[in-house]
Amino acid sequence: MIQPGQILQNRYRVIRRLGEGGCGATFEVDDAGTLKVLKVLLLDNFDEQETKEKAIALFQQEARVLSRLAHAGIPKVEPDAYFTWAEAAAGTQHCLVMEKIEGHSLREWLQENPPISQERAISWLKQLAEILREVHQQEYFHRDIKPANIMLKPDGQLVLIDFGAVRQVTGTYLAKMGVGREGTQILSPGYTPVEQYEARAVPQSDFFALGRTFVHLLTGSHPLDFPKNERQELLWREGAPAVRSQLADLIDDMMALLPGNRPQNAKIILQRLDAAGGAGVPVSSPAVEPVSHPPNPGSKVRRFGPVGVNFKLVASVLVGLGWLWVSSPQIAFALNESGQKNYLEKRYESAEFKFRLALLFKRDISMTHYNLGATCEKLGNYDCARSEHQKAIEGNDTGTPYAMNNLGRLYITQYSDNEAAIKLLERGLPLTKDESLKSDLHKNIGWVYVRETGYASAKLHLEKAIELNPESAPAHCLLAQVLEAEGNTQGAGAEWKKCQNADPKDQRPEVYAWRDLASRRLAN
Repeated sequence: MIQPGQILQNRYRVIRRLGEGGCGATFEVDDAGTLKVLKVLLLDNFDEQETKEKAIALFQQEARVLSRLAHAGIPKVEPDAYFTWAEAAAGTQHCLVMEKIEGHSLREWLQENPPISQERAISWLKQLAEILREVHQQEYFHRDIKPANIMLKPDGQLVLIDFGAVRQVTGTYLAKMGVGREGTQILSPGYTPVEQYEARAVPQSDFFALGRTFVHLLTGSHPLDFPKNERQELLWREGAPAVRSQLADLIDDMMALLPGNRPQNAKIILQRLDAAGGAGVPVSSPAVEPVSHPPNPGSKVRRFGPVGVNFKLVASVLVGLGWLWVSSPQIAFALNESGQKNYLEKRYESAEFKFRLALLFKRDISMTHYNLGATCEKLGNYDCARSEHQKAIEGNDTGTPYAMNNLGRLYITQYSDNEAAIKLLERGLPLTKDESLKSDLHKNIGWVYVRETGYASAKLHLEKAIELNPESAPAHCLLAQVLEAEGNTQGAGAEWKKCQNADPKDQRPEVYAWRDLASRRLAN
């Protein structure tokens, strides 16, 4: 392990060990007269190799993200600040040098101070919303906001730290958050929203955690200490009676159960904070006294010829339509999420209805087109599936390689259009870094070549599919057919055995047929 006094990279002199927690140890280092923090990944804290590799990937991702973000509320990291350090006794150690943030975390601050005031809450929430606006605009989201991960500097600046769980908002990621795919689970009980427990975090998950953080700051009590009502809303307001309704309403909206019901971006939070900041001016009496008698009919209605126009009614309708227009993305998102839940419950008719309704509110959500396409395929409506996957591809903001993979498979299974399938599948390969999806794309390309008896090309793609995902039973089934065609009986037998181990829950017609074929081949 790294020790004080060592010189790393011919640059960083280790001064002292600061602490250890979770998966890392921290040290204070001197970089040509500037004090910085060295973070070292502790791989011995992980038992399995797969977990170690995931920890390294997240650590490297933290380095990349911080080097790209430039904001006073985010620790500064230079592009070459990540490096590995090899020692005979400790092996290879993964290191990251970053700006040293002077001050205390808000968790430490809470231990020594009373709950914050409304004015301080507005000031701090504005700072953090500005930080998240920068993070989200760079197409990242944090996934682990809580008092322990927010530093308060002596000058009053808040700094969001620990970007080890950060996630990039890519088309691939959002598609994985669509039907039937999951991401990495990052949990901090009391601050983590429901969708994140299901490994389906979205940028609005940061707002939920931020809302829970401010419940803690305003009340002095951990979010888990509060009861919930029947709608699973946190009953926290009695713990902060001095907080006025506009700020409390905003915090409750940030903690809404469905991401689509939360503010959809940091700008909306900042606008509502501006309104809440002016809400504290007391009003001694209403500007207009309440009317205790029926109004003069002529005072509310103007007449143009024979037509009476109630301007108050018209204004109300226009306001309602305006609210519907502004809220339509949130409504669409909530419907899409509800449709996903129905899909996973195999209630495909309900899922189809909700996806179609979501598209009425916002037609350009590629993820919803992708989800609707997958649902139509389950219902046997292949023309609908083809149309919706094509729209997801044309939208080009989310789900493109997944939609390409699904549509390519449809061209193989339902339309016997091998040429269109292979063009589409090959287009999808460079668009994703998801190894599971890459494996499936290679498998489907190999399938096309098997159908066309292009066994050499099929073998290349199927072996690549298995290299990326050794558990891909369909790839083993197809490779068995290729080896059989080449006369490699022994090799084919080994692949047929792996094919036979296909998940029995996979009821796709081709997998069912291949599994049956494997049983017959192995019985001979």
